Amino acid sequence: MLSLTQKYTPVLSTPFGREGYREIAPCGALKPFIRCFWMERQVAGKILVIPDTCMDVIFKTAPNGEAGDFFCTLADSSFYSTNVGAELFGIRFYAWTAQLFSRRDFSESGDMAFDTDEYFDGAAELRFAITNARTFEERVAISESWLLERLENIRVNVDLLNAIDFIIDSRGSVKISEICGYTTVSARRLERVFKQSMGISPKCFSDLVRYQLLWREMISGGFNVLDAVEKYGYSDQPHLLNDFRKRHLMNPKQALDYAKIQK
Repeated sequence: MLSLTQKYTPVLSTPFGREGYREIAPCGALKPFIRCFWMERQVAGKILVIPDTCMDVIFKTAPNGEAGDFFCTLADSSFYSTNVGAELFGIRFYAWTAQLFSRRDFSESGDMAFDTDEYFDGAAELRFAITNARTFEERVAISESWLLERLENIRVNVDLLNAIDFIIDSRGSVKISEICGYTTVSARRLERVFKQSMGISPKCFSDLVRYQLLWREMISGGFNVLDAVEKYGYSDQPHLLNDFRKRHLMNPKQALDYAKIQK
């Protein structure tokens, strides 16, 4: 599983950083499962949240003292966060790992937010400890201990991991029949495995991976849209630009300008 995270690193709409936001990488044992731990005291009026192929458990403390936590599943389109003044702490799972720590399958979970207790045993215990921690680092340590206790019960699905590996290597531009041929798994079983593990279809996941890899290439510099059309399997330039705008709510130039302004 670690090989997947080494070849695929999802990024945010603000990949160069933004005021009030911090990340800490997980310990070695959790690297195959956790993208990062993060905190934010949102300063800007609104922050663009893009489909990053991750799921988050988020703990929120509002300026009025109100506190709460929720589990955000995979999103396939962008939205604006308006938690101005709130303090957030999050555990960011990769798309294919959150379900491993949960007591439920994710078949009906796509693009939604739930009470953490609905999906994770021991959420109340974690909530209490996080709420009473004083620093970001303490919250990270508490979360790591909570997750490490559950590692011995992890049971990975090899068919799912093989399919994800193939999708990433194919830059998300792949047909279901090709995934089935690579994994020797039927289309029906592949659909069921993806739904149970991530709440979305393999086609939707492939499209999100393609979008994320395209965005990552855009921010790396030297991006050429004509080269990207062929590289990522788009039919033409308008197809690529329309697909990106649908996911990101901005065209590439606007997205890059936004990312740089937030730095």
